[in-house]
Parts: sequence; C-alpha cells; structure tokens
Amino acid sequence: MEAVCPAAGKPGKRVPPVTVRSLVRDERASEIDGREWFFCDLPDCQVVYFAQDGKTFSKEALKVRVGVKEKVAPRPVCYCFGHTVESIRDEIARTGRSTVLASITAEVKAGECSCETMNPKGTCCLGDVSRAVKEAIACSGTNASATPAKMEHSHDCCSTQPDGQKPVTAYSQTERAGLLAAAGSVFSAVVASACCWLPLLLLLFGVSAAGVSAAFERVRPIFLVIAPLLLASGFYSVYFRREKCAADGTCKARNPKLRRFSRAMLWISSVVVLVVALFPNYVGLIHTSGRAPISIQEAAATPEQFVVLRVEGMTCKACAVSLEKELLKNPGVLDATVNYPERRAIVKVKQGVPADKRVLVEAVERAGYQAKVEPSK
Repeated sequence: MEAVCPAAGKPGKRVPPVTVRSLVRDERASEIDGREWFFCDLPDCQVVYFAQDGKTFSKEALKVRVGVKEKVAPRPVCYCFGHTVESIRDEIARTGRSTVLASITAEVKAGECSCETMNPKGTCCLGDVSRAVKEAIACSGTNASATPAKMEHSHDCCSTQPDGQKPVTAYSQTERAGLLAAAGSVFSAVVASACCWLPLLLLLFGVSAAGVSAAFERVRPIFLVIAPLLLASGFYSVYFRREKCAADGTCKARNPKLRRFSRAMLWISSVVVLVVALFPNYVGLIHTSGRAPISIQEAAATPEQFVVLRVEGMTCKACAVSLEKELLKNPGVLDATVNYPERRAIVKVKQGVPADKRVLVEAVERAGYQAKVEPSK
C-alpha cells in the first residue's frame, strides 16, 4: 500500500508506528494512533510524516532535527551515535579518511542500535551515512579512504527489507524476558510464603498439614531473595536493555503492544509479590478459629485439666492454626489454643481423664515443631 505526501505529491516510505510515537512531540501524540504513517524524504518539503487521510506532521512537530530536510548545521545523519554531515566532513578534512562506518558497525554489533525509536526514517542509518561519506570525500577533492566496501553497502542494521517493504517481524526477546521474570518472581513469592498458606489450604480440604510449614520454612529465605532479583531482571529487560543485532547487522523489531503488556505485568507482579511475601505477617488477621482462646490464667487455675507445652519452630500465625488442628485430633482433647507470639500451646483435656503428655508432644513433633511440657505452677 502506498500513500502520497499531500505537500510534495510523491509516494513515501512506510514508517513503523513506534518511530512516530517516539519522535513526535508529546502535545501532538494524540494524533498518532489509528493511522499508518509514511516518511517524506524530499529535502524541500516541510512534511516529515503523512497518512493516507491527509494528516501530516511537519519538521516542527518532531523532537529531533530531520537531517535530510535541514539546510544548516547540524544536519544529523546517524541518530543513535550522534554523527552529522558536518562531523563526517570535518574528520575527512583533518585526517584524509573516515572511520564513521566502521565505528557504527562496531556499535551495532555491540547491541547499541536504536534506529526504530531515534531515526525519523525508522530504519538503519548506514545507507545515509555511506552516502554522506562519499559526498564528503567528493567535496574534499582528495583520495580519502572511507571504510571497506562491504561496510558501505551493508544492508539495514535494524532489520528492514528493501525499500517499501515492512520490517522483518522477528520480535524482540526483551519483552518475553520481562514476562518470564514476572512469572518467576510471583512463583518464588508463592513458594516463599507456602509455609503459611499451604497448611491452611490443606486444612480447608481436611488434609493433614503436619510438617508442611517446617518443610517450606527452610526454603523461604532462598525464594525471598530470588523473587526481587527476578523482578529487577524483568524491569531491566523491558525498560533499559537494548536489542543486540546479529552478525549480519539485522536487529529484531520491538513489539510495542507486547512491551506495554510486559511492563504492566511487571508492575502487577510487583504488587502480588509484596502481598504474598508478607502473607505470614498478616495471616492472623484474616483467619480466626471462632473459639475463645484459653488463657494461661485459666490453665493455672485448674492444672489437672490442662497441659501447657512450650513450642519451638513456628514461623508465623498460620503455624499456630495448623498445630491447633493437629492437637484437637488426639483422643481426650476438648480444646487447644496455640499462641504464636508466646510460643505456647495450651491443651484442655476431659475432666477426670489423665492426659498422656507424651502423645501431645508427639503430635506437635508430627506437625514439624519441637515441644516440651511446661511444669504446672
């Protein structure tokens, strides 16, 4: 599909939408979406971008100078690395040769190319730079050396095909890396807090949670470190990492929609990680047994009906909930209260039935904790 510049009357070259969004001034941004844009390369035409419906953006609407349409210095020719027509001519006048093409090629191979978001044409600058070098050499009247011939004819470093065709649709891996990092961070946070939420879930379905909290507590510190590291990696990938070009000079085009989605998912994942990782700190606020807790004073008043255990190894209030369930399973136990802050379990037994304290200690140990009987006061 072709479109004709309404000012110059000449067909233009299609420009990636991300290029227009990156270079048109913010106050004009609302006019961009919903149209397919084309670049007018005629030097005497003030229009830079135009659409089939006649909408245009002139030079003044852009954040950068459009070198092909400028008459006075500086005239940019390489937007990624800051080369101008004047700097190329100055180097040739001083040294009798140009190193600019070799320099740009090296930078491209190092992954420093951002042509789609910096060059108004939305394509690699190597073709324009090569022409600028040749013109500068011709103007200098010397036998200046530019660069090896293969560099002068290098094809687009930013993955475009011959003029008039769309960019190769080999989309960036950075957004996918961001999504993977977001998913990994959430998974790590979920595992890190499993010592508290998993026992509650198992008890909800009537499954024994014995030993679950203690097992996951051992890996909790590891996953609490992994989660923020993955988030940091994801944010770096989608906000700061630049695409590396292949050895043949081609780069992968960025997918704007996928990038926005990746960024949104990273921020959502950050909130989820924070909420899940802090779950052990507020689980007691959202889970109550519905029974009045047994106080230590009540146990001291009738010591023959109560067994008080000192419990070690609990890591959050969810541990207390699961331990209470384990204690209540024992024959002769009427009620049980596990106080997480005090590391104490108070067990009420049937009147006149001596409690087997060893059985209660073993019940605590089955749940993954250590216990010893406190002497009656």
